[in-house]
Amino acid sequence: MAHLWLQLLPHGNGLNGADPRMVLQEDLSRHEVEKDSANFLAQYNLAAMLRLFGHDDEAMEHYAIASRLRPEDPIVNNGYGAALLASGNVARAIDLFQAAVRARPDHFDAHYNLGISLANTNDFAEAAREFRAAARIHPDDPNAHANLGAAFAELGQLTEAKAQLETALKIDPNNNLARQNLEAIAQMK
Repeated sequence: MAHLWLQLLPHGNGLNGADPRMVLQEDLSRHEVEKDSANFLAQYNLAAMLRLFGHDDEAMEHYAIASRLRPEDPIVNNGYGAALLASGNVARAIDLFQAAVRARPDHFDAHYNLGISLANTNDFAEAAREFRAAARIHPDDPNAHANLGAAFAELGQLTEAKAQLETALKIDPNNNLARQNLEAIAQMK
């Protein structure tokens, strides 16, 4: 069976013409890190700004430091995991997303990102579990439903897949990924 497409959460891509306040935030965070490398908040903020600007390698260095400073912090683990996932380190990203979910079971992004990561390893049953959790946390998020539908389709549960993809389209009629996956399911029958 051909794999259906998943919707990733957006992140920065080298923001050209960036808001000067964001550039200032990066500069301030960098300055604070230079003053005190054990400043958790500065390390995290710098990592987040660098990722937003598309500097994932440098961002991961600062996420790693923030993670060492506060290993159980779900926000850091999710951000670091997202950067690792983008770089292709899926196994380590899964570990961090799982830690974020354990620390904060209501963390939408961590469940969503864990679902994406598990789908990347073809573990669609666990991916479906995480997308379902994300959809429970934010029932009006079309991408959580669309990805849950894609995971169900991969598991051969086409009725459930269709229902989730239709829910995604009710929430966002312009969700092209849900529409494409729904059309692909119609051809599978």
